Amino acid sequence: MTFSGLFPFVLLALGTLAPWAVEGAANALKAGACPPRIHAQCLRYEKPECKSDWQCLEKKKCCPDTCGIKCLDPVNTSNPVEEKPGKCPVVYSQCLMLNPRSHCETDGQCMGKLKCCKSMCGKVCISPVKA
Repeated sequence: MTFSGLFPFVLLALGTLAPWAVEGAANALKAGACPPRIHAQCLRYEKPECKSDWQCLEKKKCCPDTCGIKCLDPVNTSNPVEEKPGKCPVVYSQCLMLNPRSHCETDGQCMGKLKCCKSMCGKVCISPVKA
């Protein structure tokens, strides 16, 4: 069999394998963390702009915002931030979702006295308990 005879089989193989190579990329995260969410009351929730970071242009990440999910500029998490006072509350339950999305990575991403703590599903900014 010559190369020209193998060519259709090569195309078929590449066409079959290509989706597998990209399939896991939708769940991968871009560098940085989502900016802290401003807690405010929404009059109307907006349609989500994205489902994963890779649907956002350039370095933007798919993040929860005040009234929906949007592509936002990430916050750098490589610089260690001094830990805020207080302790995180103990979490007794476990999330049923695989790889839940965290809304913060460090205390510095949380507004005011809020701390970045493990919750039932991912990390969130919450009020600390006294140490």
